[in-house]
Amino acid sequence: MADDRLERAIGLVQSGKIGDARNLLELIIKDDRNNIPAWHWYAQTWPEARDKIRVWEVCLRFNPTNQQAREALSGLKPQQPKKVNPEANIPGVKTVTTATRSSQWLLIGSIGLLIVVAILAWMVVQSSVPKDPQQYKHTQPVEYYLYVPEAYFADQAWPLFVGIHGAGGSGLDCWNLWQSYADTEGFILLCPSIPGDPSGFYQDVGERTVWSAIGEVQREYRTRPGMFFTGVSAGAMFVQGFTTHYPQHVSGLSILSSGFYFDPRSFINLIPIAVVIGDQDDATAVRTSQIFVSNLRNFGFDVQYELMPGVGHAVTSTSVDVTIEVFRKTVP
Repeated sequence: MADDRLERAIGLVQSGKIGDARNLLELIIKDDRNNIPAWHWYAQTWPEARDKIRVWEVCLRFNPTNQQAREALSGLKPQQPKKVNPEANIPGVKTVTTATRSSQWLLIGSIGLLIVVAILAWMVVQSSVPKDPQQYKHTQPVEYYLYVPEAYFADQAWPLFVGIHGAGGSGLDCWNLWQSYADTEGFILLCPSIPGDPSGFYQDVGERTVWSAIGEVQREYRTRPGMFFTGVSAGAMFVQGFTTHYPQHVSGLSILSSGFYFDPRSFINLIPIAVVIGDQDDATAVRTSQIFVSNLRNFGFDVQYELMPGVGHAVTSTSVDVTIEVFRKTVP
């Protein structure tokens, strides 16, 4: 029963088994969106205030009149104090004019500009050298392509950008799409190859493959807990399913040329989402993409939707640009 599961979840939270508690609470919430105690304990499994805010915002989508949820969200969003100038109206304190400040910083600004130009020039030279994807291909425990930016240092956690190919493809397809952005956007790129054939691949096989590759990356590199996922065609359907199964691990989503769209109510966290499709793609897919996006927006999601004129079932520069733009929203 749901009540028994909730008691078990509370016990897991209190014993410090946060991951297990979170997974159990997600199941309870999926079965009963109006279970406010479950929402409360689910919020407690997230350490950051911004994550707790997302949880209560989603709760209010399904329980808009619930006072407990409103109060919880209000308590997490205190009023910001007004900024004041401590030197204003104080006798004996001279106010420094904008012109004075500008002249003081002119020399420093010029030196800084020269440094920035030099760095940009160096980046252009480095990016002009093509990367051989075979040097970044791994075959154990599964096949995947991995690119780690040259600027990587383990003193901070880096975004993990996961690209999922379409039916009959491989991780190389996603490497070709996204590798050139990894250095400039500052993310670790992971492109797993999911076993299958031109007709597609199975969700459970894909999830096992992706988690195996992620595990290898996380053993060697320091990454953020929330990962950005993008998928093409069958891969676009896969990333939707992955997000509904593991919402706590997905920080943002890009759905490119998908033939199928999940029920928006199955997405728990209010992550930024990109949806891109050509208007000459399958007519049903185009129509359902519009319904999908409309419902997501009604639920409070930040969605960027692009219906590309004259484009069929394909990924274009627009698909890439929109994906990168949405990825940037996931980076603090």
